Amino acid sequence: MATATPISRHLQIQCQVGTASNGRPQLRSHNYAHVSPKASDDDVLAVGQALGNLFGDPVFQVARVDQTGLA
Repeated sequence: MATATPISRHLQIQCQVGTASNGRPQLRSHNYAHVSPKASDDDVLAVGQALGNLFGDPVFQVARVDQTGLA
């Protein structure tokens, strides 16, 4: 059976900067590394929303991105 080992975690805030001709949103990502693996999802979301309010463009999505090694 595989063993999972957390490698890293970062916060990604996607802002909508426009709309493409086909109607799909055009997004710009802002990434923040070194998020503690012990941080709760609620805490990560709260920080993402607070940071998102500082941008001039509307927040499309706040995401927690985990990288996990398998052995």
